[in-house]
Amino acid sequence: MTSGRKGEVIYMIGTTFSLPLTWAILGLVLLIAELATITFILCFLGLGAIIVSLTAWLGLTPGVGSQLVVFSISSLLMMFLFRKTAQKFFAGHDEAPPDYVGEKVKVLKAIPAGGEGTIEYRGSDWIAFSDGTDNINEADPVEIVAMEGIRVKVKPVR
Repeated sequence: MTSGRKGEVIYMIGTTFSLPLTWAILGLVLLIAELATITFILCFLGLGAIIVSLTAWLGLTPGVGSQLVVFSISSLLMMFLFRKTAQKFFAGHDEAPPDYVGEKVKVLKAIPAGGEGTIEYRGSDWIAFSDGTDNINEADPVEIVAMEGIRVKVKPVR
């Protein structure tokens, strides 16, 4: 890959690309890649590349150095200002509890008050504990309240 006069043209396999076109293609590729990752990082890099494409096309950033500065500043600025907003807007509000909350399961090993026992959930044995003051006996049904690390918080089913 070589650069033409004043860094305005990139020659690649016999095809000529102007820098604005190159930035626009890079921006679109990054925006499309964002659809696969949903990280809300690549989209801001893609938008930064499109901004550079526009500034280069308008002649505001004729050199590659100034284009890289505009790309860096615009991408980082948009990422810091709009990433959390974009995540909330597109990902929605995660107000629904996880699917395991409220599941009724069977105790495999008794859960003493203030101690740990074992439950079976989805075919696996899990370490379980309860905040209650009563012992929970083996084979008693319990309800999953939360996951705390690798332990499952449960309460007795009444």
